[in-house]
Amino acid sequence: MDIKKKVLSELKNDSIKNALLIRTLENEPDTEFHIYNGSAAVFEKRTGYWLFDIKNSGDFTELIKSFKNPLKTFYVNSVSPFSEIKYLFNDAKARMYIQYSILSGMFKRDPAAVNPDVNIVPLDKSSTEFILSLYKNPEFAYKEYIDACIDINPSFGAILRGEMVGYVLIHLDGEIGPMVISEKARGKGVGNTLMQSITPLYEAQASAGCGFVLEDNERSCHMMKRACFTPLDEKIMWVYL
Repeated sequence: MDIKKKVLSELKNDSIKNALLIRTLENEPDTEFHIYNGSAAVFEKRTGYWLFDIKNSGDFTELIKSFKNPLKTFYVNSVSPFSEIKYLFNDAKARMYIQYSILSGMFKRDPAAVNPDVNIVPLDKSSTEFILSLYKNPEFAYKEYIDACIDINPSFGAILRGEMVGYVLIHLDGEIGPMVISEKARGKGVGNTLMQSITPLYEAQASAGCGFVLEDNERSCHMMKRACFTPLDEKIMWVYL
């Protein structure tokens, strides 16, 4: 067994927690990765993000010594290493999320989650301006990023009574989202209908996948569960240097 297959096999011992690392290794066969003392780090080439599964105190410090690609924004599938990260990088800031993961074969369509009045259509780059009219995240809301998402992965828009009212994309790092619904169409099942459309395609791309939701976003948490995503017991974090 080569080292990459060994790492994948070890990560799959907890596929729900390691979904993003697994997805990256499966979809980017020549990407950089490192292991140390049972912990792993995987480089996501499209975004330049490092993805970490940290098992023990001190493993993060040892892993980053081997990096060829620089460390900037990065993901950790637990919040426990943050004190070690903060010791190494005084200016590090973390944003905590609930991770929802899905494994291949888990999705079961929920007809009750679909609003038959919502028409779901594939998006192309002619939809970028509409997406940007709703999407206000300063990290990702720019034309080049949205165009790249549409080029690489499935993306869908939602039409209600003849008007486009929302969309869902897959991020370049392989997480599902963003999804935004116009304010006037919220509460009408648009988001659930979008998730029922994109999830089977997303699930088919790799053996595992995930999305991240802020804890107070109850509506999005509900949508992820209806689309058969499973929440982790502990929060994950994105760290910004």
